[in-house]
Amino acid sequence: MDNILSFLGLMKKARALAIGAESAVLMTELGSVRLLLLPSDAAKNSAGAVARAAEEWETPLLRLNVTKAQLGEALGQKECAALGITDTGFALSLCEKVGSLELAEVLSQRLQREKKRMAKKTAAVAARKRRK
Repeated sequence: MDNILSFLGLMKKARALAIGAESAVLMTELGSVRLLLLPSDAAKNSAGAVARAAEEWETPLLRLNVTKAQLGEALGQKECAALGITDTGFALSLCEKVGSLELAEVLSQRLQREKKRMAKKTAAVAARKRRK
């Protein structure tokens, strides 16, 4: 599990996390979160709010076998009740690391759609530049 916690620390440095239940829920509502994470001892209110956001916004939810204190320590805080991962690639890698193959498949499909959209945008920008 230390491997997972270190990986979350890397995501924090990359600014790919919404840290805390309120932030994770808000960023989910804004459409920025690709995967929601809950520690094993998340409080009932926090867990409920995150689960409702996951369901309402069709965002995958993963329960980690770590405590709020362990999660917080990995992120340089006292505790952390929930996280939202805002980068699809990071979310996919985490699911693969923890062996959540079903969620990994969902995120893999999303990543492919994102890559196609980016390729279209890039091609459109290049076409505009050629016309000038």
